[in-house]
Amino acid sequence: MALLLAKRLAALCVLVSALTGCGSLSETIRYRLTLNVNVHGKLVSAFGVVQVKQSDTRPIFRSMGGVGAEVSGEAVVVDLGAHGVFFALLHGPKPGFGDLGDPAWMLFHAFDDLLKGEIDPLPKVQLLKDKRPSRVLQIDYIPMLVRFRDLNDPTSIEQLDPRNLAETFGSGVSLRDVVIEITEEPVTSGIEAKLPWLKTMKTHLDGERYHHLNTLANELLARDFHRDNR
Repeated sequence: MALLLAKRLAALCVLVSALTGCGSLSETIRYRLTLNVNVHGKLVSAFGVVQVKQSDTRPIFRSMGGVGAEVSGEAVVVDLGAHGVFFALLHGPKPGFGDLGDPAWMLFHAFDDLLKGEIDPLPKVQLLKDKRPSRVLQIDYIPMLVRFRDLNDPTSIEQLDPRNLAETFGSGVSLRDVVIEITEEPVTSGIEAKLPWLKTMKTHLDGERYHHLNTLANELLARDFHRDNR
């Protein structure tokens, strides 16, 4: 709701900018998320670049304003060869997180120590762009990791434990770390090559229109794998 209100107010600001002098109501930032996996002594790395456009109309519209974030990017595709493929989603680390676990949430929490004392979102984004920090994500901030028993069947999805990839992929496979860093690289694309059904999916992964079941396939949507708000 807040995001919808922010979009409407931002559009209104454009219309009346000549009279109000609104100025910028948003800041855009990109980060690169790299997953490093040990596979029988060899390192397999995969990355994705995600864009977060943070808006804040409160300085202009006061109590009628709001804050919100638009995300563009896709899940990181980690191909382990004969062991299979898994994905790091645009979703929090566990079911039920909702927007609290989305990429904007993760971005700010990952660099929380650098942002102490700053409350408003736009200065936070500018600070991160200026400093261009990089660090290993804490385990509780790693996005949800999933795989499909059958890549052509979205209902075959399974959640993975980042602490124990060997449980799914066998002995010798483990997650070394997940690194987040601010970047100006282009937003990643191409996940449909692995999951072609994403292009047409308008429901939850199990085909249901609403989230009303206690299953992972009913929790997740296509937007947890791919978003484009550019």
